[in-house]
Amino acid sequence: MRIGVDIDGTIKQTQKAAIQLYNEELNMDVKEEEVTTFYLDEPFGLSYEEGRKLWRKLEAKIYTIGIPLEGAPEALQQLKKEGHEIFFITARPNVKRIRAITEAWLQKHGFPFDGTNLYMNIHDKGKIAKDLRIDLFFEDDPEHLDRLLAANIHTVIVDARYNQHYNQAIPRIKDWTEGLEYIETFVKKIFNREREK
Repeated sequence: MRIGVDIDGTIKQTQKAAIQLYNEELNMDVKEEEVTTFYLDEPFGLSYEEGRKLWRKLEAKIYTIGIPLEGAPEALQQLKKEGHEIFFITARPNVKRIRAITEAWLQKHGFPFDGTNLYMNIHDKGKIAKDLRIDLFFEDDPEHLDRLLAANIHTVIVDARYNQHYNQAIPRIKDWTEGLEYIETFVKKIFNREREK
């Protein structure tokens, strides 16, 4: 199978890193469990413009320090060993510095990144998923989920505080152990469907 995987919030604890750095920068003490929105403007009392400026200022550091979601590198390596193709598809800006940080982070944490399977600055993940013939996509951001579903891409939502309200009837995983289990079931379903033809 060809599997599309978002990075931030899907295989990386980006929001946790961002909250830590926002607290340091603004001398605040916002707790991770208090943040129930995707963007950090509201929890930190920032306007949209202030939030955008602060994110740009801290962006490189946020992308550098975050750690993987538990089990994510091992799960994706296992999938690669089983013969699946992994594509990392992110809305992160495709500028030299951010690309270098992203590639280094994927390599440092043992993800199956081969130098050709990272797609950045992707704001319509439904379109790129169609172009790449993705069979299954893992995503956490409601906006991207909407676009993937509109493009009829089979999508799994990776559970987060900020996507609890997302009420589309799609599969949801809490961790990458569940992710592997879901893929195993999904593959069997496809195999059985093919056999029945």
